[in-house]
Amino acid sequence: MSVSAQAVLVEIVRGTVQLPAIAAAVGGGSKAVVMAVQRLKRRGLVTAVATGEYAPTEAGRMFLAEGRQVASGQGKRLHTRTRGLRQRVWWVLRARGTVSLPDLLSTLSDGSERDACANLSAYLRALERAGFVAVLEQRHPGHTPTSNGYKRYRLVRNNGRQAPVVRQAHGVVFDPNSGETFAIRRGAA
Repeated sequence: MSVSAQAVLVEIVRGTVQLPAIAAAVGGGSKAVVMAVQRLKRRGLVTAVATGEYAPTEAGRMFLAEGRQVASGQGKRLHTRTRGLRQRVWWVLRARGTVSLPDLLSTLSDGSERDACANLSAYLRALERAGFVAVLEQRHPGHTPTSNGYKRYRLVRNNGRQAPVVRQAHGVVFDPNSGETFAIRRGAA
């Protein structure tokens, strides 16, 4: 049974500090009360005095005094930083200026990515068609005698730290740094 974090906070501020007493007062199980207390602790509204014993913080008392309600979405949103393969490619491309696919794979791929070669090829192709990189005439030498070599890419449009996002379904590349979208030219080599 779900227990309202608001009801748990009210009981703790009233002076009901023991876990079994809180569970009885709000009509829920101790596991549900502990989950509600964890949410309240993350927000700094209560603190654990001992195992199964809780006390309100000054912020918790003020929270209730102001008539506020505990609801989802009130806490600070965690800022997530991407460390994905494409983001790392963008960082290397910005640092070096010119790269080839084998260079990127040897530098960035750790084997945990699924088909990193195809992923990077598609990403670089989309960046090229959107005008972020240009393919150089001189190729990186291949590994076999009959190989034509690997394409080399030079950064043309460096809009900032965040990597451009390919939106294949819409046929565009979105630049999170400027908020602009760039069309992916079809049929370009």
